[in-house]
Amino acid sequence: MMDFTKKRVLIIDDSSAMCSSLKHTLGNLGIGKCETSNSGNEAIFRIRQREFDIIVCDYCLGEGSDGQQILEQLRKSALISPSVAFLMVTAERGYEKVVSCAELAPDDYLLKPFTPETIRLRLERVFEKKETFNVIYELLALGNSADAIVECDRLLDLKNKFAIDLIRMKGELLISLDRHEEARVLYEQVISARAIPWARIGLAKTLSMAGRVEEAIEILELAIADTPQYLEAYDLLAKEHEAQGQTALAQAILEQAVEISPQTLSRQSRVGEMAYRNGDLEKAKRAFGIVVEQGRYSFSRSPSDFIRLSKVHLDEGQQDKALSVIADARKSFDKTPDFELETSVMESLIHHGASNRESSMLALEKALEIKEKNGLILPESSHLDLAKSCFLNDKVEEGRTLVKDIVSNFYDDEKVQGMVGQMLEQVGRAEESKELVDNSVRDVIKLNNEGVSLAKKGDLAGAIALLVSAAQRMPQNVQVALNAAHALIVDSDRNGWNETRMDMARYLLREHETKYSSLEKYKKINGLMKEVGLKFGVNII
Repeated sequence: MMDFTKKRVLIIDDSSAMCSSLKHTLGNLGIGKCETSNSGNEAIFRIRQREFDIIVCDYCLGEGSDGQQILEQLRKSALISPSVAFLMVTAERGYEKVVSCAELAPDDYLLKPFTPETIRLRLERVFEKKETFNVIYELLALGNSADAIVECDRLLDLKNKFAIDLIRMKGELLISLDRHEEARVLYEQVISARAIPWARIGLAKTLSMAGRVEEAIEILELAIADTPQYLEAYDLLAKEHEAQGQTALAQAILEQAVEISPQTLSRQSRVGEMAYRNGDLEKAKRAFGIVVEQGRYSFSRSPSDFIRLSKVHLDEGQQDKALSVIADARKSFDKTPDFELETSVMESLIHHGASNRESSMLALEKALEIKEKNGLILPESSHLDLAKSCFLNDKVEEGRTLVKDIVSNFYDDEKVQGMVGQMLEQVGRAEESKELVDNSVRDVIKLNNEGVSLAKKGDLAGAIALLVSAAQRMPQNVQVALNAAHALIVDSDRNGWNETRMDMARYLLREHETKYSSLEKYKKINGLMKEVGLKFGVNII
């Protein structure tokens, strides 16, 4: 029998009586370190303060996030390590359907009512599996995915009882290292025995990575037809169609997923964004409205949800509603510089739409002052909204500067360039759109090429000075950042470890990790940094 006496537990339940009951049940297993939370927000706060070994969470938590949303937030934000056991508690017999369509499932779940013996057996099974994966988790924490794959193979050779989980882990690791051909063979072997949904998803990913997009789409469509509850297939299929420029089809696919699982607010946001880009204001308004309303008591809510809903109302000519949403946001969030800047930009556009020119100008001047004072980096859409407000309020040079900035940062992104052209057309400047974009793109390419040329000629110092300076001026330009990081890493490789320069390289890579870690160039430069670190005995995580 497993010893649970040293385990620290967090119980999450909106019922104080249920918390007490669970605490008593766990006490019968010898667990003395047991804390309770009555809401998701409180639970997140506690988890940020200390580490827990076990989290027992009720699925239904009243207002705010449900247990599944809490789990997904914890996993996606890396607030809990893979070694933490997460058990969901529910009285709903249909919860298995919820788990089947969830991207991130709990380690196990308990149907009420249950006995101390039931929870003991479930926990023992969960920790037995985690013990099996312990070495793999440790290797991944060190950033060593290649050795983690070797450990998966070692355990599989031992005919481990968790073989199917090890195969799934191995496939995901192979994909993360861009070893997609090996992953494809692995997934095909699994599917030949049984068409498991995750194996089909993995196979589709490998086919897409190999440029076999039509085959990937076919596999995803088959996965949806056979297992309509498996939502990741919808997300990937929508992504493939969007990449092909079929945005209306991508939107329709995401809408199907939302019908199955309307509680996943991140997907509702994606539907809203895509509908807005497609000019489908009614569906965009509905999706963003759901996100704002259902996320009102959620720890994952964001000011951007309010901004986007306000923008839809503005485009429909409903300035009063648009302003009301911004006023609601101002009551709901802390007034950080980023928040003040984005809401001021929206207020400027709304007032201009309502022909309140003086109020529009005052809000714009406030936004520009905040941006200048704090050196803020805006999301692409907000950056363009600020430029739009400048043009509408006759601050033409400021508007042009902002357009040049965003084109310089995203000079190879056709979607962003399309957004720039659309905005300039809206403010009556379509005739200068091509010139503004082309000149900005040309300048960046010239600068980037100069830096790369200096590096190839052996002038690393010159390349570093030019590219790092450019990366600081264009913080969202991933190509300039990657070239700068590469020059910094090569310098240490050739001339000896330089902590300052390697710290800068790490910073540049980290800044673009979330959006661009799947880029082949990013992977190669990140891999080179780790190799150079090993060469000089420095462990880079």
